[in-house]
Amino acid sequence: MEKDAEFLKVQSFLEDILILHGLRRNLALLLFEMFPYLNGQNQIIVNAFMKKELAEKTETSKGTIDNAILKMNEVGLLERIDRGTYTFHPVLFKIRNLLKNDSAKVTITYTAKDRTFDIE
Repeated sequence: MEKDAEFLKVQSFLEDILILHGLRRNLALLLFEMFPYLNGQNQIIVNAFMKKELAEKTETSKGTIDNAILKMNEVGLLERIDRGTYTFHPVLFKIRNLLKNDSAKVTITYTAKDRTFDIE
C-alpha cells in the first residue's frame, strides 16, 4: 500500500514527462519501479532477473519491458552507458523531490530544432 501512495505522488510528473517525449503514459509505473534499481553511481544494471521482476510488478510481459526500455533509450529518458547499463535523464531525478513532498520544477525550452529540459 505504501508503494501505491508513493507512486501517486509522482504519477502525474512521470506521465507528463513520458507524453512530452512521445511515449505512452502507462509507462509511468515502470519508470517508478525502476528507481529502486539505481546503484550508487545512479546507474541501472538491466538483466533478465530485473526484467522479470519489473514485469511482475507492472503486470506486463518481459517483452513489453524490453520494448519500453528500448523506446525510453531512443527518446533520451534512459541513456545507455554500456551493454545492459543505463542512467536516467536528469529530469527524472526530480522524483526524489516529489517523494519528499517537495516540489519539482522543470522548464522546457523549445527551439526550431529541438527542446531541452532544465531542472531547478
